[in-house]
Amino acid sequence: MISKTNRLLCLSAFLLAFVSDCKVGHWEGNASDNPVVSTLFNNRMLLLLKGTYATDSPLEFSEYNNGTGNAYEDPAGDPTFNLAGLPKMANLPIYVDIGEIRISSKYQDGLNNLSQIRTVAAAKAFWDNIAPNREVYCTQPYTLNANTCRSLNGEFKMIQFLNGEGAEFPSNDPTSGTSSGLASQYYYTGTYIRSLVTGWGNSPGVDLTKVTFFDNYGVYGFNIVPRLAYAAGTTDKSGYPLVFPLLYSVQAGEADMDFKPGFEPYIFEVRMNLKENLMVHSIKAADGSTAATLISISDWKVNHQGQTDMGGGILSRSRTIYPSGASSLSITGGSGNLTHYFAVFRENETNILSKLPLAATPARNGTVKIKYINSGTHKLYCLADTGNLNGFPDTIVGTPLTFSVPENGNMSTISLSYSCP
Repeated sequence: MISKTNRLLCLSAFLLAFVSDCKVGHWEGNASDNPVVSTLFNNRMLLLLKGTYATDSPLEFSEYNNGTGNAYEDPAGDPTFNLAGLPKMANLPIYVDIGEIRISSKYQDGLNNLSQIRTVAAAKAFWDNIAPNREVYCTQPYTLNANTCRSLNGEFKMIQFLNGEGAEFPSNDPTSGTSSGLASQYYYTGTYIRSLVTGWGNSPGVDLTKVTFFDNYGVYGFNIVPRLAYAAGTTDKSGYPLVFPLLYSVQAGEADMDFKPGFEPYIFEVRMNLKENLMVHSIKAADGSTAATLISISDWKVNHQGQTDMGGGILSRSRTIYPSGASSLSITGGSGNLTHYFAVFRENETNILSKLPLAATPARNGTVKIKYINSGTHKLYCLADTGNLNGFPDTIVGTPLTFSVPENGNMSTISLSYSCP
Protein backbone atom coordinates (compact mmCIF):
# COMPACT_ATOMS: atom_id res chain seq x y z
CA MET A 1 0.00 0.00 0.00
CA ILE A 2 1.32 3.44 -0.89
CA SER A 3 1.92 5.50 2.24
CA LYS A 4 0.20 8.85 2.71
CA THR A 5 3.59 10.60 2.47
CA ASN A 6 4.40 8.93 -0.84
CA ARG A 7 0.94 9.76 -2.06
CA LEU A 8 1.54 13.44 -1.31
CA LEU A 9 4.90 13.38 -3.07
CA CYS A 10 3.35 11.76 -6.13
CA LEU A 11 0.60 14.37 -6.12
CA SER A 12 3.20 17.12 -5.80
CA ALA A 13 5.12 15.86 -8.80
CA PHE A 14 1.93 15.48 -10.80
CA LEU A 15 0.71 18.96 -9.95
CA LEU A 16 4.05 20.55 -10.82
CA ALA A 17 3.93 18.92 -14.22
CA PHE A 18 0.30 19.85 -14.62
CA VAL A 19 0.88 23.50 -13.76
CA SER A 20 3.94 23.93 -15.96
CA ASP A 21 2.61 22.27 -19.12
CA CYS A 22 -1.14 22.81 -19.25
CA LYS A 23 -3.39 25.69 -20.24
CA VAL A 24 -7.02 25.61 -19.22
CA GLY A 25 -9.96 27.85 -19.97
CA HIS A 26 -10.36 31.08 -18.01
CA TRP A 27 -13.90 31.90 -16.88
CA GLU A 28 -13.96 34.72 -19.47
CA GLY A 29 -12.69 32.42 -22.21
CA ASN A 30 -8.99 33.32 -22.04
CA ALA A 31 -6.21 30.77 -21.69
CA SER A 32 -4.87 30.48 -18.14
CA ASP A 33 -2.20 28.60 -16.23
CA ASN A 34 -4.62 28.09 -13.34
CA PRO A 35 -6.00 24.56 -12.92
CA VAL A 36 -9.71 23.94 -13.01
CA VAL A 37 -11.03 24.46 -9.47
CA SER A 38 -12.53 20.97 -9.33
CA THR A 39 -9.07 19.42 -9.79
CA LEU A 40 -7.99 20.89 -6.46
CA PHE A 41 -10.77 19.34 -4.39
CA ASN A 42 -9.43 16.38 -2.38
CA ASN A 43 -6.19 16.43 -4.38
CA ARG A 44 -4.20 19.01 -2.46
CA MET A 45 -5.29 18.76 1.19
CA LEU A 46 -5.28 15.52 3.15
CA LEU A 47 -7.31 15.90 6.37
CA LEU A 48 -6.23 13.39 9.00
CA LEU A 49 -8.24 12.88 12.18
CA LYS A 50 -6.43 11.36 15.17
CA GLY A 51 -7.90 10.18 18.47
CA THR A 52 -4.63 10.26 20.41
CA TYR A 53 -2.62 12.52 22.72
CA ALA A 54 0.53 11.36 20.91
CA THR A 55 0.90 12.30 17.26
CA ASP A 56 3.35 9.46 16.66
CA SER A 57 3.37 5.84 17.88
CA PRO A 58 0.83 6.25 20.71
CA LEU A 59 0.60 3.72 23.53
CA GLU A 60 -1.13 0.46 22.73
CA PHE A 61 -4.18 -0.43 24.80
CA SER A 62 -2.12 -3.30 26.25
CA GLU A 63 0.27 -0.65 27.66
CA TYR A 64 -2.54 1.24 29.38
CA ASN A 65 -2.31 2.31 33.01
CA ASN A 66 1.46 1.83 33.29
CA GLY A 67 1.41 -1.49 31.46
CA THR A 68 -1.48 -3.24 33.22
CA GLY A 69 -3.84 -2.90 30.26
CA ASN A 70 -6.61 -1.82 32.65
CA ALA A 71 -8.75 1.30 32.44
CA TYR A 72 -7.87 4.12 34.80
CA GLU A 73 -10.22 4.48 37.78
CA ASP A 74 -11.38 7.77 39.26
CA PRO A 75 -9.35 7.80 42.51
CA ALA A 76 -11.70 9.68 44.83
CA GLY A 77 -15.13 11.23 45.15
CA ASP A 78 -17.21 8.84 43.06
CA PRO A 79 -19.66 6.40 44.66
CA THR A 80 -18.71 2.71 44.75
CA PHE A 81 -17.92 1.24 41.33
CA ASN A 82 -19.76 -1.78 39.96
CA LEU A 83 -16.93 -3.33 37.93
CA ALA A 84 -18.75 -6.50 36.88
CA GLY A 85 -17.73 -7.47 33.36
CA LEU A 86 -15.13 -4.70 33.01
CA PRO A 87 -12.92 -5.68 30.04
CA LYS A 88 -9.27 -5.01 29.43
CA MET A 89 -8.86 -1.83 27.41
CA ALA A 90 -7.79 -3.82 24.34
CA ASN A 91 -11.23 -5.47 24.36
CA LEU A 92 -13.34 -2.37 25.00
CA PRO A 93 -15.71 -1.61 22.10
CA ILE A 94 -15.57 2.05 21.06
CA TYR A 95 -17.92 3.69 18.55
CA VAL A 96 -17.40 7.23 17.24
CA ASP A 97 -19.74 9.31 15.05
CA ILE A 98 -18.26 12.59 13.76
CA GLY A 99 -20.74 14.91 12.06
CA GLU A 100 -18.29 17.33 10.45
CA ILE A 101 -15.13 19.40 10.90
CA ARG A 102 -15.01 23.17 10.44
CA ILE A 103 -12.37 25.90 10.61
CA SER A 104 -12.56 29.67 11.04
CA SER A 105 -10.30 32.63 10.33
CA LYS A 106 -12.43 35.11 12.32
CA TYR A 107 -10.37 35.57 15.47
CA GLN A 108 -12.41 38.26 17.24
CA ASP A 109 -15.76 36.59 16.61
CA GLY A 110 -14.67 33.34 18.25
CA LEU A 111 -13.28 34.73 21.50
CA ASN A 112 -14.58 33.37 24.82
CA ASN A 113 -15.37 29.90 23.47
CA LEU A 114 -17.74 31.05 20.70
CA SER A 115 -19.98 32.84 23.21
CA GLN A 116 -20.66 35.65 20.71
CA ILE A 117 -22.12 33.27 18.13
CA ARG A 118 -25.79 32.93 19.04
CA THR A 119 -27.68 32.50 15.76
CA VAL A 120 -27.61 30.16 12.79
CA ALA A 121 -26.69 33.09 10.55
CA ALA A 122 -23.75 34.01 12.79
CA ALA A 123 -22.53 30.41 12.80
CA LYS A 124 -22.70 30.21 9.01
CA ALA A 125 -20.72 33.43 8.72
CA PHE A 126 -18.12 32.27 11.24
CA TRP A 127 -17.28 28.77 10.00
CA ASP A 128 -15.74 27.40 6.81
CA ASN A 129 -17.24 23.96 6.25
CA ILE A 130 -14.20 22.10 4.95
CA ALA A 131 -15.38 18.60 5.92
CA PRO A 132 -19.20 18.47 6.03
CA ASN A 133 -19.61 14.72 5.52
CA ARG A 134 -20.31 12.40 8.43
CA GLU A 135 -17.76 9.72 9.36
CA VAL A 136 -18.45 6.72 11.61
CA TYR A 137 -15.71 4.61 13.24
CA CYS A 138 -16.01 1.40 15.26
CA THR A 139 -13.50 -0.95 16.86
CA GLN A 140 -15.80 -3.90 16.15
CA PRO A 141 -19.19 -4.50 14.49
CA TYR A 142 -22.26 -3.45 16.47
CA THR A 143 -24.75 -5.24 14.23
CA LEU A 144 -24.80 -7.90 11.53
CA ASN A 145 -27.13 -5.73 9.47
CA ALA A 146 -26.05 -3.06 7.01
CA ASN A 147 -24.62 -0.13 8.97
CA THR A 148 -22.87 3.18 8.44
CA CYS A 149 -19.56 2.13 10.00
CA ARG A 150 -19.18 -0.78 7.60
CA SER A 151 -20.32 1.22 4.56
CA LEU A 152 -17.76 3.97 5.31
CA ASN A 153 -14.91 1.51 5.99
CA GLY A 154 -15.08 2.68 9.59
CA GLU A 155 -13.45 -0.38 11.16
CA PHE A 156 -10.24 0.21 9.22
CA LYS A 157 -10.43 3.97 9.79
CA MET A 158 -10.81 3.39 13.54
CA ILE A 159 -7.47 1.56 13.50
CA GLN A 160 -5.87 4.57 11.82
CA PHE A 161 -7.72 6.97 14.14
CA LEU A 162 -6.15 5.27 17.18
CA ASN A 163 -2.69 4.17 15.98
CA GLY A 164 -1.18 7.59 15.23
CA GLU A 165 -1.46 7.34 11.46
CA GLY A 166 -4.73 9.27 11.34
CA ALA A 167 -7.97 8.46 9.52
CA GLU A 168 -8.50 10.27 6.25
CA PHE A 169 -11.57 12.51 6.55
CA PRO A 170 -13.26 13.57 3.27
CA SER A 171 -12.60 17.27 2.84
CA ASN A 172 -12.30 20.28 0.57
CA ASP A 173 -9.23 22.50 0.34
CA PRO A 174 -10.13 25.94 1.79
CA THR A 175 -7.61 27.61 -0.55
CA SER A 176 -8.85 25.93 -3.75
CA GLY A 177 -8.87 28.26 -6.72
CA THR A 178 -6.04 30.47 -5.41
CA SER A 179 -2.53 30.10 -6.79
CA SER A 180 -0.67 33.02 -5.19
CA GLY A 181 -0.75 35.49 -2.33
CA LEU A 182 -0.19 35.31 1.41
CA ALA A 183 -1.13 32.34 3.56
CA SER A 184 -4.60 32.39 5.10
CA GLN A 185 -4.40 32.36 8.90
CA TYR A 186 -7.04 30.31 10.72
CA TYR A 187 -7.64 30.36 14.47
CA TYR A 188 -10.33 27.79 15.26
CA THR A 189 -11.16 24.20 14.47
CA GLY A 190 -14.49 22.65 15.44
CA THR A 191 -15.00 18.88 15.46
CA TYR A 192 -18.67 18.00 15.86
CA ILE A 193 -18.96 14.76 17.83
CA ARG A 194 -22.47 13.35 17.38
CA SER A 195 -21.96 10.20 19.40
CA LEU A 196 -19.15 8.51 21.34
CA VAL A 197 -20.01 5.16 22.90
CA THR A 198 -17.75 3.22 25.25
CA GLY A 199 -18.99 -0.36 25.16
CA TRP A 200 -19.21 -1.26 28.83
CA GLY A 201 -21.07 -0.11 31.93
CA ASN A 202 -23.53 -0.99 34.66
CA SER A 203 -26.69 0.67 35.92
CA PRO A 204 -28.95 -1.08 38.46
CA GLY A 205 -32.03 -2.58 36.82
CA VAL A 206 -31.26 -1.11 33.39
CA ASP A 207 -30.66 -3.04 30.17
CA LEU A 208 -28.19 -0.67 28.52
CA THR A 209 -28.89 -2.10 25.06
CA LYS A 210 -32.42 -0.67 25.38
CA VAL A 211 -31.32 2.86 26.24
CA THR A 212 -28.01 3.34 24.40
CA PHE A 213 -28.11 3.70 20.63
CA PHE A 214 -25.42 4.09 18.01
CA ASP A 215 -26.21 4.50 14.33
CA ASN A 216 -29.84 3.67 15.26
CA TYR A 217 -28.89 0.30 16.76
CA GLY A 218 -29.08 -0.61 20.43
CA VAL A 219 -25.60 -1.22 21.86
CA TYR A 220 -24.18 -2.16 25.24
CA GLY A 221 -22.48 0.73 27.02
CA PHE A 222 -22.94 4.48 27.37
CA ASN A 223 -23.00 7.32 24.89
CA ILE A 224 -20.73 9.70 26.79
CA VAL A 225 -21.31 12.78 24.61
CA PRO A 226 -24.04 14.11 26.96
CA ARG A 227 -21.69 13.52 29.91
CA LEU A 228 -18.84 15.42 28.21
CA ALA A 229 -20.96 18.43 27.24
CA TYR A 230 -20.17 20.31 30.47
CA ALA A 231 -17.54 20.09 33.18
CA ALA A 232 -18.42 18.59 36.55
CA GLY A 233 -20.11 21.18 38.74
CA THR A 234 -21.26 23.41 35.88
CA THR A 235 -24.41 25.36 36.76
CA ASP A 236 -24.66 27.77 33.81
CA LYS A 237 -25.28 25.65 30.70
CA SER A 238 -26.15 28.45 28.31
CA GLY A 239 -22.83 28.16 26.46
CA TYR A 240 -21.81 25.78 23.70
CA PRO A 241 -21.45 22.11 24.73
CA LEU A 242 -17.76 21.23 25.03
CA VAL A 243 -17.92 18.52 22.35
CA PHE A 244 -20.35 20.06 19.87
CA PRO A 245 -18.06 21.34 18.68
CA LEU A 246 -14.92 20.07 20.34
CA LEU A 247 -13.11 23.37 19.91
CA TYR A 248 -9.47 24.12 19.25
CA SER A 249 -8.50 27.79 19.58
CA VAL A 250 -5.02 28.95 18.65
CA GLN A 251 -3.24 30.15 21.80
CA ALA A 252 -0.32 32.52 22.34
CA GLY A 253 2.92 31.16 20.91
CA GLU A 254 1.28 28.69 18.53
CA ALA A 255 1.89 29.08 14.81
CA ASP A 256 0.71 26.12 12.74
CA MET A 257 -2.70 27.03 11.33
CA ASP A 258 -1.70 28.84 8.14
CA PHE A 259 -3.13 27.60 4.84
CA LYS A 260 -0.92 28.53 1.90
CA PRO A 261 -2.24 29.13 -1.61
CA GLY A 262 -0.71 27.33 -4.55
CA PHE A 263 -0.54 23.72 -5.63
CA GLU A 264 1.74 22.04 -3.07
CA PRO A 265 -0.07 19.16 -1.31
CA TYR A 266 -0.35 19.44 2.45
CA ILE A 267 -1.81 17.70 5.49
CA PHE A 268 -4.31 19.21 7.90
CA GLU A 269 -4.10 17.19 11.12
CA VAL A 270 -6.87 17.38 13.73
CA ARG A 271 -6.55 15.35 16.90
CA MET A 272 -8.13 14.72 20.29
CA ASN A 273 -6.87 12.89 23.40
CA LEU A 274 -9.35 10.01 23.41
CA LYS A 275 -7.35 6.78 23.37
CA GLU A 276 -4.93 7.46 26.24
CA ASN A 277 -7.40 9.14 28.60
CA LEU A 278 -10.28 6.74 29.29
CA MET A 279 -11.29 6.22 32.91
CA VAL A 280 -13.93 4.43 34.97
CA HIS A 281 -16.33 6.86 36.66
CA SER A 282 -19.57 6.46 38.57
CA ILE A 283 -22.63 8.66 38.94
CA LYS A 284 -24.28 9.27 42.29
CA ALA A 285 -28.01 8.68 42.72
CA ALA A 286 -30.16 11.00 44.82
CA ASP A 287 -29.94 8.63 47.80
CA GLY A 288 -26.14 8.48 47.57
CA SER A 289 -25.99 5.06 45.94
CA THR A 290 -24.39 4.31 42.58
CA ALA A 291 -26.70 5.17 39.69
CA ALA A 292 -24.26 4.09 36.98
CA THR A 293 -20.67 2.99 36.40
CA LEU A 294 -19.18 3.79 33.01
CA ILE A 295 -16.02 4.59 31.09
CA SER A 296 -15.55 8.21 30.06
CA ILE A 297 -12.66 10.68 29.68
CA SER A 298 -10.41 11.02 32.73
CA ASP A 299 -11.02 13.97 35.04
CA TRP A 300 -7.43 15.21 34.90
CA LYS A 301 -8.65 18.78 34.32
CA VAL A 302 -11.86 19.13 36.38
CA ASN A 303 -12.33 16.82 39.35
CA HIS A 304 -15.36 14.55 39.01
CA GLN A 305 -17.18 13.47 42.18
CA GLY A 306 -20.23 11.54 41.11
CA GLN A 307 -21.90 14.28 39.03
CA THR A 308 -23.74 13.47 35.81
CA ASP A 309 -21.48 15.98 34.02
CA MET A 310 -17.84 14.97 33.55
CA GLY A 311 -16.57 17.09 30.65
CA GLY A 312 -13.50 19.25 30.13
CA GLY A 313 -10.88 16.52 29.86
CA ILE A 314 -11.01 15.90 26.12
CA LEU A 315 -9.08 18.52 24.15
CA SER A 316 -8.28 19.19 20.52
CA ARG A 317 -5.37 20.60 18.56
CA SER A 318 -4.86 21.01 14.83
CA ARG A 319 -2.01 21.99 12.52
CA THR A 320 -1.14 22.31 8.86
CA ILE A 321 1.82 20.27 7.64
CA TYR A 322 3.71 20.81 4.39
CA PRO A 323 5.76 17.59 4.13
CA SER A 324 8.22 18.92 1.56
CA GLY A 325 9.27 21.70 3.96
CA ALA A 326 8.99 19.88 7.28
CA SER A 327 11.59 17.90 9.22
CA SER A 328 11.42 14.79 11.38
CA LEU A 329 12.93 14.25 14.82
CA SER A 330 14.97 11.25 15.90
CA ILE A 331 15.12 11.28 19.71
CA THR A 332 17.14 9.19 22.14
CA GLY A 333 17.16 9.29 25.94
CA GLY A 334 13.83 7.74 26.86
CA SER A 335 13.75 5.20 29.68
CA GLY A 336 10.74 3.25 28.47
CA ASN A 337 8.57 4.47 31.35
CA LEU A 338 5.00 4.17 30.05
CA THR A 339 3.88 7.29 31.92
CA HIS A 340 6.41 9.61 30.20
CA TYR A 341 6.29 11.47 26.89
CA PHE A 342 8.59 13.40 24.61
CA ALA A 343 6.46 16.44 23.76
CA VAL A 344 7.19 19.25 21.29
CA PHE A 345 5.87 22.80 21.65
CA ARG A 346 6.65 26.07 19.92
CA GLU A 347 9.29 28.09 21.80
CA ASN A 348 6.90 30.67 23.25
CA GLU A 349 3.96 28.46 24.13
CA THR A 350 2.61 28.60 27.67
CA ASN A 351 0.27 26.46 29.83
CA ILE A 352 2.18 23.36 28.78
CA LEU A 353 0.36 21.02 31.18
CA SER A 354 -3.18 22.02 30.24
CA LYS A 355 -3.09 21.58 26.46
CA LEU A 356 -2.15 19.07 23.79
CA PRO A 357 1.42 19.30 22.49
CA LEU A 358 2.16 20.26 18.91
CA ALA A 359 3.58 16.74 18.59
CA ALA A 360 4.40 13.96 21.04
CA THR A 361 5.38 10.31 21.40
CA PRO A 362 5.89 7.99 24.40
CA ALA A 363 9.45 8.14 25.78
CA ARG A 364 10.34 4.57 24.89
CA ASN A 365 13.81 3.04 25.07
CA GLY A 366 16.10 3.45 22.08
CA THR A 367 15.34 5.85 19.26
CA VAL A 368 11.86 7.26 18.75
CA LYS A 369 10.60 9.27 15.79
CA ILE A 370 8.34 12.29 15.48
CA LYS A 371 7.34 13.28 11.95
CA TYR A 372 6.43 16.59 10.37
CA ILE A 373 7.79 19.47 12.44
CA ASN A 374 7.47 22.78 10.60
CA SER A 375 10.28 25.34 10.59
CA GLY A 376 10.97 27.56 13.59
CA THR A 377 12.26 27.36 17.15
CA HIS A 378 10.74 24.67 19.34
CA LYS A 379 11.16 23.13 22.78
CA LEU A 380 11.30 19.43 23.56
CA TYR A 381 9.83 18.54 26.97
CA CYS A 382 9.80 15.41 29.07
CA LEU A 383 6.27 15.22 30.47
CA ALA A 384 5.13 12.65 33.03
CA ASP A 385 1.84 11.42 34.45
CA THR A 386 2.98 11.18 38.08
CA GLY A 387 0.15 12.68 40.15
CA ASN A 388 -3.23 10.98 39.91
CA LEU A 389 -2.51 8.34 37.29
CA ASN A 390 -5.04 9.22 34.58
CA GLY A 391 -3.23 9.19 31.25
CA PHE A 392 -2.64 12.94 30.96
CA PRO A 393 0.84 14.25 31.84
CA ASP A 394 0.86 16.58 34.84
CA THR A 395 4.58 17.11 35.51
CA ILE A 396 7.46 18.71 33.59
CA VAL A 397 10.59 16.63 34.19
CA GLY A 398 13.88 18.50 33.92
CA THR A 399 14.61 21.48 31.69
CA PRO A 400 13.20 21.57 28.15
CA LEU A 401 15.60 21.36 25.22
CA THR A 402 15.40 24.23 22.72
CA PHE A 403 16.08 23.33 19.08
CA SER A 404 15.55 24.87 15.66
CA VAL A 405 14.00 23.41 12.53
CA PRO A 406 15.26 24.98 9.28
CA GLU A 407 13.19 26.33 6.44
CA ASN A 408 12.61 23.87 3.62
CA GLY A 409 13.50 20.85 5.71
CA ASN A 410 12.73 18.56 2.76
CA MET A 411 11.76 15.79 5.20
CA SER A 412 15.29 15.65 6.63
CA THR A 413 15.88 14.21 10.11
CA ILE A 414 17.12 16.15 13.14
CA SER A 415 18.78 14.02 15.83
CA LEU A 416 18.20 14.99 19.47
CA SER A 417 19.49 13.43 22.68
CA TYR A 418 17.39 14.28 25.72
CA SER A 419 16.96 12.40 28.98
CA CYS A 420 13.39 11.46 29.91
CA PRO A 421 13.72 9.06 32.86
